[in-house]
Amino acid sequence: MNPLTESPTRATSEASAPVRMRSLAKQMLHRVLARFGLRVSRIRRPRGGELYFNTGRLTPPEENSRELYEQFYRDQTALKDYYTKGRLAFYRAVSDRLQEINLALDGKDVLDVGCGTGHLLTELQRWSKPRSMTGCDFSEQAMAFSREHFPGCRFFRHDICEPLPGSFDVVLCTEVLEHLERPFVAIRNLLNATRKHGALVLTVPNGRTDTANEHLNFWSPESWKVFVERECPQCVVKTSTLLDGKNNFALVHKSTG
Repeated sequence: MNPLTESPTRATSEASAPVRMRSLAKQMLHRVLARFGLRVSRIRRPRGGELYFNTGRLTPPEENSRELYEQFYRDQTALKDYYTKGRLAFYRAVSDRLQEINLALDGKDVLDVGCGTGHLLTELQRWSKPRSMTGCDFSEQAMAFSREHFPGCRFFRHDICEPLPGSFDVVLCTEVLEHLERPFVAIRNLLNATRKHGALVLTVPNGRTDTANEHLNFWSPESWKVFVERECPQCVVKTSTLLDGKNNFALVHKSTG
């Protein structure tokens, strides 16, 4: 047959025949497996933080090591895959909650402890004008990323289990305490860094639904309230949840110096 005179319709039909056969074969395979309660699923390649955390190869303390976090924050591809729209929505939710409760940030000194890549601080700048915005994290690689991408804020490396330098009007610590062997020490340091009549903002995952292998602490909304009130005596504590109960939230107003 002369390819120059061959009917285009016929050529297209013949070319698509193998495609139709493969489609029919897949449908038959799915039907057969369905009779036995089975199905075919594509294995999803791990991305972002999945390459480093919750792999099943490490113990929770090992997954919380500084060395592993340095590797993660050094991996630009993993970072890009990790900070998806869904994850960034968490920072927006925290920012929106602070705006809803009218937490005063204008003209204040704000510190985000365990800030990671600094996204929460930039979210707060959408609606507030703090005098200064500072972030710290125990990963130097995270701080290097933050300095490069958010030059309007100050960043320094710090271990939350050590006393913080200086004092601030508002101290934030989101999704950090669940990783710590001694969260009560961290809260003590956070409170000491919060000025009199200042505010401390805390969040952790809801322990009723949290299944992350890297987490050491799991608080339900009820036990979260008890924990924060116990660790923040002589403070006004208000707890609630975020993102339809996915995260526990606490606002601590410090009444003493």
